[in-house]
Amino acid sequence: MRIVIVRHGQSVANAQGRWQGQLDYELSQEGEIQAEKLKQRFITEKFAPDLIYASPLKRALRTAEITFPEKKVFTIDDLKEGGAGVFEGKTMDELRVEYPEAVATFERTKTFNAVPESESRYELRKRAKTAVDFFIKGHNHDDEMAVFTHSGTMMFIIAVIMGTSRVWSLRIPNTSVFDFRIDPNAWDTVDPIGGMRQGARSFEIRRFADSTHLYMPHDLSS
Repeated sequence: MRIVIVRHGQSVANAQGRWQGQLDYELSQEGEIQAEKLKQRFITEKFAPDLIYASPLKRALRTAEITFPEKKVFTIDDLKEGGAGVFEGKTMDELRVEYPEAVATFERTKTFNAVPESESRYELRKRAKTAVDFFIKGHNHDDEMAVFTHSGTMMFIIAVIMGTSRVWSLRIPNTSVFDFRIDPNAWDTVDPIGGMRQGARSFEIRRFADSTHLYMPHDLSS
């Protein structure tokens, strides 16, 4: 089984330096170009997934539609970005004025625990695990799928696949590609949330935060 996980293209909020969370921003013009470059990359690589899944938020869904224009895209709510509470729609400069204590704690801990109305790490991990279990146990052994989601959710999905309770703070450029090969027969879906999971040889990482396509020239006439 092959699961290719992709972050959405640049959104309007990304371009403005705003927190998004679950607010529904469109792709920026640059984000549309990034998705076109990703499309050309997959054409060159002859990657034609059997199934395509995306977060229902516009920035992820639109990235999927541009990348695979002739394929049906299925949306999954569990692929939405983590809720960022009162940070959503704000820049850091705005937040330092409105919520200085929450920002100070966030910058020190790199977690949303002190951010009012935000989604808990437990709930985000739970969503990520539900999605991964569906991808692995709900499909055939030789299926290939593309999954379009968000950077925060991706970090938890990656942690679930790797079988660790630790979540790394990763730099994930827009339209970055993570490419996993997974043996469904060696997968244990009973693992408690936040705990260790499968045998050491049940997955292989082929690409990790690969955004090399962004540095390729783009033909504006295409």
